[in-house]
Amino acid sequence: MVRECIERFLEKEQIPRDARFIVAVSGGADSISLLHAMKYMNLRILALHCNFALRGKESDMDEQFVKRFCDSYGIAHSVRKFDTKGYAKEHGLSIEMAARELRYAWFHEMKAKKRMDYIVVAHHADDLAETVLINFCRGTGIKGLTGIKPVNGDVLRPLLECSRADILQYIADHQLGYRTDSTNNSLDYMRNRIRHQVIPVLKDINPSLLTTVAENCEALKETEQIFEYGVRALQEEVLDCEEDEILVNIQKTMASPAPYTLLYETLRPFGFNKAQIRDILNSHDATPGKQFMAGQHVLVKGRTYWRLYDASKRVQCTLEIPAPGQYEAGGERFDIFLFPRTKEFEIPDDQRIACLDADKVKFPLTIRNWQAGDYFCPIGMKRSKKKLSDFFTNQKFSARQKQECLLLLSEDKIAWVIGHRIDDRFKITSFTKNMLVIKLLPKSSDEKK
Repeated sequence: MVRECIERFLEKEQIPRDARFIVAVSGGADSISLLHAMKYMNLRILALHCNFALRGKESDMDEQFVKRFCDSYGIAHSVRKFDTKGYAKEHGLSIEMAARELRYAWFHEMKAKKRMDYIVVAHHADDLAETVLINFCRGTGIKGLTGIKPVNGDVLRPLLECSRADILQYIADHQLGYRTDSTNNSLDYMRNRIRHQVIPVLKDINPSLLTTVAENCEALKETEQIFEYGVRALQEEVLDCEEDEILVNIQKTMASPAPYTLLYETLRPFGFNKAQIRDILNSHDATPGKQFMAGQHVLVKGRTYWRLYDASKRVQCTLEIPAPGQYEAGGERFDIFLFPRTKEFEIPDDQRIACLDADKVKFPLTIRNWQAGDYFCPIGMKRSKKKLSDFFTNQKFSARQKQECLLLLSEDKIAWVIGHRIDDRFKITSFTKNMLVIKLLPKSSDEKK
């Protein structure tokens, strides 16, 4: 059954028989049967064994068994020992995830080094059923119920049609030895509890359980394709882009057949979880400005859109200006100069030029990003304080405009919201004798690209 299963797999997936295969070998019955069958199919193989050093002498005995087995059958092989616990602690991972990362990183390293074509692993029909049940218990969407992919990039799983019973029968027929991992019997692990306690009960209910699960997975794969097609169609209606922001139309999302699912599929790739998606949906009629964060991504509720952007791309800027001259800060270039106020001078109607009373300004000046709590006195408001966040809202700033907004400060007082509004406390009056003029210079053609 094992060999026939591999033959059907290679034909179905159109895998050439002259390809070069890395075979992952733990020493258990499944991987030993896979390795043995591929050897006697005259396929070009390299066996790799990982010693994760998690079971003391038992792990070392697994390694020695795999070496002896490969030597006895003339199979090229290589082993590597890992400090799995140390890697897990260093990277904040579970032991299981650490072992997976280490395993596949080495497999791909060896694949490139030895110029192999595929990595073959021995997951079988029982593994498929266990994985589906684990995903169901943890909570999953359609994708999690489709189980294990037979082909995932360069990783092949040719035994998914074989049951554990089929594999053990192959082992018996060919009188092969194999190793048993003692932790496979421990009920401390969810997979083992499902394997030893849940699946036997389900098999009593449905003796063809493994076949039923496999058929359901195949059917759900097509369901998943239809689902993804529908999500993409809805996303085309509700999503837009504005420079480096993703805009999610609030009204159209709420009017869609499945607002939660649509928003979840849109935001999940950026790290937002289910609870956050619920909160975001509940904010659809809230006051604009509410923010939600997932890692480096920020979602801001606006009037029409939820705006998503990558906060790590925000230009961080703090520049001290000791005297008039030309400076660069935050991707902008400035020309700052002093000259006397004359009767003929007219303040230019240009937001990229600020004219301040030089006697009210004290060097060194500072250019920096805006911060929560910043306030200024917009010109014309007779020194009435206004939060900068409220100014942004009134001016309908996008999230990107807020993150890129720069301020010119004199002694910690905002003198100019650069490119937008000067502060009333620093404005030119009839008593002004000297002026400080700050010009935003045009960007070069290279900078504009």
